[in-house]
Amino acid sequence: MNGRQRILAALARQPVDRPPVFPRDLTLGMDMLDADTREVCAGGPGGTYHGPLSAECVLSLWRYLGQDALVGSIHDLGLDTEALGGVVDFPTKGVPFVRKPAFADPSCLRSAEIPRMDRDGRLPGYLDAFKRVRETVGENAAMAANVEGPLTKAAILRGTQALMTDLIGDPEYANQLLDFATRTSIRHMEYLARAGADFVFVASAADNPGIVGPKLFQSFTLPYLARLVEAAHALGLPVVFHPHGDFTSERFAPLVDECIATGIKGLQFSEECDLYTVKQRWGDQITILGNVDILTILKPGPPQRVRSAAKACIQAAGPDGFVLMASCSLHRGENLRHVKAMTNATTESLV
Repeated sequence: MNGRQRILAALARQPVDRPPVFPRDLTLGMDMLDADTREVCAGGPGGTYHGPLSAECVLSLWRYLGQDALVGSIHDLGLDTEALGGVVDFPTKGVPFVRKPAFADPSCLRSAEIPRMDRDGRLPGYLDAFKRVRETVGENAAMAANVEGPLTKAAILRGTQALMTDLIGDPEYANQLLDFATRTSIRHMEYLARAGADFVFVASAADNPGIVGPKLFQSFTLPYLARLVEAAHALGLPVVFHPHGDFTSERFAPLVDECIATGIKGLQFSEECDLYTVKQRWGDQITILGNVDILTILKPGPPQRVRSAAKACIQAAGPDGFVLMASCSLHRGENLRHVKAMTNATTESLV
């Protein structure tokens, strides 16, 4: 099987020749070329996102790791921010970050237009990189349309603390913001689907019931997640959802059933979650993705410890209906040898 077949089979809970691996590297590829973050993300031709260089960073890491799925572009959380009037900073060898959210002034939402990936801000360069990677990898790897989930996208556009205040004090405005955030993510997935995406990955670190509580998760995350899933299915793409939180705890486990009810095909479980419990409870309903802990395993290593942790994940939740990942996305500064040890574990587990 090639990488694309392996990922799609896993998302359909069909047999695979080995568990697929998807590191979900968002900015890590820049380390392969020792690239300047500003040159890639903001300083290319015309002073904007450098599509060709972004693609080469992604492809260089793919050639080194051999992963089965790719995001396809160097991805930062501020991609829409500048097109909507906010400010993003670009550390030379660091990860871009939003310095001023687009809707720090809540009134800015009233006149905002959904950004277009073929026209606005840095997005055209991002789309160009995705197309270049798709053309190069062909069937050898699946391509993920990486979009932010409801509360996560809203937090990027508004600011996390301001959003938390809105959810409690002004739920009408919060819903308007979440509607805009969701329509933005849907617009992105439409462009990326036309560019060759194979599935949608809904990145939702801020959609965390441990932070917002189960009731707000049910009121704000789940309805808008259902809209994202419906839009993805209209494009013929399966959806993987990645919230944070301990979903194997008795308090939050029922929320997994509600997530599954939206139509997602897979759920990436973060570091708090026990994959054996996940497999026993939901393994016949969804594909499981996860969950080598970045902070305690992947960063400190050494490689043998990383391999052992990855194999333990495969043993707990694989081999079919499972995709090996880290506990969240990977960025500049991760130890490349440790990431390589994680990806190699999928083939070593067969021995």
